[in-house]
Amino acid sequence: MVRTQKQKEDGQATIYIAAAVPGLLLSLGFAYLRMRKRAKQEGRRFFQALVREGVPVPEAKELADLYVTSISLTQMIRGMGPFTS
Repeated sequence: MVRTQKQKEDGQATIYIAAAVPGLLLSLGFAYLRMRKRAKQEGRRFFQALVREGVPVPEAKELADLYVTSISLTQMIRGMGPFTS
């Protein structure tokens, strides 16, 4: 079977996409980890601010935990996260 120019271009596009996917996934993974780290740091700051302003420690801890866990990869994948319309 003789391949047309369009089929050759489609094949090349597939190769380019397949080559780019691992790098993209790695980049997105590191971005997600940085985001989680920053959320954890900000959660600590949030907790300290709540305690400083007089919120009882157990309640402040619960609120800070909710703040930190609001960034969840599984919820984002399931469509229940902040990226849903």
